[in-house]
Amino acid sequence: HPVTRHGVSAFSSSVTGEVLAATRAGVSLGAVTAREVGLAVEAVHAVATGQTGDMVAADALDLVDVEVLFRSGEEIGRRLAEDGLVCLGEVGIGNTTVAAALACALLEMDVDESVGLGAAADAAIVRRKRAVVAAALKRARATHGKRLCQPEVALAAVGGPEIAFLAGLTLAAAGARAPVVIDGLVTSLAALVAVRIEPAVQSALVAGQRSRELAHGRVLAELGLEPLLQLRLRAGEGVGACLAAQMVLAAVRSRQATATVEEQCVETDRR
Repeated sequence: HPVTRHGVSAFSSSVTGEVLAATRAGVSLGAVTAREVGLAVEAVHAVATGQTGDMVAADALDLVDVEVLFRSGEEIGRRLAEDGLVCLGEVGIGNTTVAAALACALLEMDVDESVGLGAAADAAIVRRKRAVVAAALKRARATHGKRLCQPEVALAAVGGPEIAFLAGLTLAAAGARAPVVIDGLVTSLAALVAVRIEPAVQSALVAGQRSRELAHGRVLAELGLEPLLQLRLRAGEGVGACLAAQMVLAAVRSRQATATVEEQCVETDRR
């Protein structure tokens, strides 16, 4: 994310590409966790084709890119839904700053309520994150006015390509009646965007975990979801979603293998 130029992350923006490469190689934390619980992995490089801004001086995306990313997410979401349950994960250096700004735009939260530590941040980084989010929201509200509460406009103003992509994926997968397990704050915001567009999506969502990000609890409450896990993870990459999916799949298998009361009665009569 271009917003990293403002010193809001403890890591270089190049780490995004490194984690993506490790995921494709099957050795990132997210990929390994998925494999351990029996899930297949698909890594997608969601990137805008047009000019991207840093949120502070200019919109993060233009509306055309939001639409393109959304549609590409829908295409993959429909395909993944054919295999059943879908788990979401993400990686994008700087995206907890983006997510905090987007949460403020969609839920009218205060900056101090939304900006969290992210990964490995110190007090100075958090102070910069708060200042950046405040400046980005001030500019976005001056530019877009009341339209900022619209999901597509908010994504363009203070969002990111991975969030637009995952929102489209969530909408399509849910529309195909596949359960969608969300992970941390970023994937939860993608789900919130999808629900704002089509409220029926909510019925397909499973909250895998609640992370340590400040805004995450508020977003989950807005979605009407209770997390299956509360491990205070900062990993991202879908780790919490995969761990929660293991619980969901185990419960489904147990239910499928359990005899009904009627079947138990028949077996007793035979004896």
